[in-house]
Amino acid sequence: MNRICRIIITLCLPLLLCSPAMAQHAGPYIGAFVGGNVLMDAKSSDSSGLFTFTFNPDMQGSAVLGWEFAPGNPVGTGRVELEYTRRSNPLDQVKFVEGSFKGDGDIKADSLMINFFGVYPDNTKWAPYFGVGIGAARIETSSLKVTGQPLASGSDTVLAYQLGAGVDYSLTKYLNLDLGYRFFNSIRPEFTEANGQKLKMDYVSHNLVFGLRVGF
Repeated sequence: MNRICRIIITLCLPLLLCSPAMAQHAGPYIGAFVGGNVLMDAKSSDSSGLFTFTFNPDMQGSAVLGWEFAPGNPVGTGRVELEYTRRSNPLDQVKFVEGSFKGDGDIKADSLMINFFGVYPDNTKWAPYFGVGIGAARIETSSLKVTGQPLASGSDTVLAYQLGAGVDYSLTKYLNLDLGYRFFNSIRPEFTEANGQKLKMDYVSHNLVFGLRVGF
């Protein structure tokens, strides 16, 4: 992964140092993103009481299909897109009233979002953007365990939203680098514990993403 990052920086650095204004693309585009996500401590509850899951950070990947609006149109400068993202985080610990215990297993989230981004270009190739997305997430527990004992499993599809901000860099009229941040949140998914009880937990993550968008 580090080698790939070095290659990307080497190829793109000469372009980043020369930043004349670039004509803006309008129309359809596709894109691919990679990044890292930090899943916040998840407050959880079942009929026995409250406890907390803590997770380790991990990688994520996204694919987008969208439309960039032409400059001067009535809606403003920006874009709308359909985004699919896959996130996964390994369980680190489970915190009960009695103390913290070693956890195992993963939680995965596949989300499908409709994003709306407002873009604010200036006289260079750089353009900051801000936006919001709404959609659904299928959140799945992959054999969560505590001290080696089964804790919960299953999946749930819930309403989700995200807030985003970042900066675009125009390599050409049709090719953009995108460096961004996403705050992702969902309605609490529900899973089944090993003893048959229902478990609900928070799902909130902070995400840094880097990608390429290609217009056509």
